[in-house]
Amino acid sequence: MPKPSHVATWPSLAELPSLYPDPRNRTNRGPYLYRAGKAWPLRRHVDTSSRIPVLAVGSNAYPRQLSDKLAGTHADLQGIPTVPAILRDFDVAYCPVRSRKVYIPVTLASRPGAVCLTWLQWLTFEQLSVISATEGSRYALVGGASLAAAADIPDQLRRPRAIFAWWFDSVLARDDSPVWLDVYRPPAQPDVEHAQALPSVLPSDWIEVPREAGELMISEEIMSEIC
Repeated sequence: MPKPSHVATWPSLAELPSLYPDPRNRTNRGPYLYRAGKAWPLRRHVDTSSRIPVLAVGSNAYPRQLSDKLAGTHADLQGIPTVPAILRDFDVAYCPVRSRKVYIPVTLASRPGAVCLTWLQWLTFEQLSVISATEGSRYALVGGASLAAAADIPDQLRRPRAIFAWWFDSVLARDDSPVWLDVYRPPAQPDVEHAQALPSVLPSDWIEVPREAGELMISEEIMSEIC
């Protein structure tokens, strides 16, 4: 059995926001299973029944960030399978805001003709609710069958009927064009103070998942109906 990585030894984005969204090196960028502060290489099929497939286009793909969000909760013990995903006609853009942790967050956005490299996670209802509470009110959890059709994932996980993702209401722009995240280069935070904001319009056939006002959590009953 492969040895796990202890993610507490990895850089914290709260302490080093310039490393946002994901400072993993090439060795640690394969499929993995996160659980209770540890990440194991994912080399076999895993049971994803009763879980929700959610794209992790930003820091949620980084195991240390998962630990920071889930530590001390029962959800941290339930494991999160994470695999690379390729999306067609979508890409990852910067948001026109600065987070409380100083970095500029990213969002999934439409980009016809693009091929995007990102990550797919399978979350329990409890994990999704905890993570939802960490996402700002300007994010919406959206998706559906057409997003799943746009994604290619490894054979380790079953093919989902629908995929969901966090979608910000606007994107950072320069010269009327979105500022896209370049996954092939080291993170470089763009200039948010002197840039534009363009509205980000959802595809018409996507579902937007309701979140509770205030706490921004998602109920199991709602996800059960949608999935």
